[in-house]
Amino acid sequence: FRSVHWTFLKEWQGRLPEAVTWAAPGLRQRGAVKRSGVRLDRDLQDGPLPGWPEELDRITVRGGGGFCEVALFHRPGRALILVDLVQNFEPGKLPLPLRPFARAAGIVAPDGKAPAYLRAIVKMGGGKAREAGRRLVETDPERVIFAHGRWFDRDGAAALARRRPDMNSLVMLGA
Repeated sequence: FRSVHWTFLKEWQGRLPEAVTWAAPGLRQRGAVKRSGVRLDRDLQDGPLPGWPEELDRITVRGGGGFCEVALFHRPGRALILVDLVQNFEPGKLPLPLRPFARAAGIVAPDGKAPAYLRAIVKMGGGKAREAGRRLVETDPERVIFAHGRWFDRDGAAALARRRPDMNSLVMLGA
């Protein structure tokens, strides 16, 4: 059972050994990552990065407990790429016993959002997390793509705004 996204990297790197692997801040320091043998070529730090595509903006969202997600915004395509900050599972694709839990957590399509535990973790990031959330919405994406469930293929900014109704009191998407 693999529960975190980086656990798939080693297999992927075996198939595409020439690809460069960029790591979110703090990932390479985790014990499990060190023990895994996964190759992390470069770190996604704030500021200019040699070799990083100019058309791809980075927005780092930090929370408590070492949580850090780097969102990407592809300006020409107006696509915002997230990992965990929005979860929008299609009920029919979930195992039957998990469906009631996903509905209760509010993470089912078409109205998915971040689950409560993740909102709490990000909230621990304080003002910097609020600023990152504001920047995510300000990208004004047409599409929002994420790792968990059906992505928003149009009107991405409006979809995010529906999940973040009060910009002053919420720290992130889906509150």
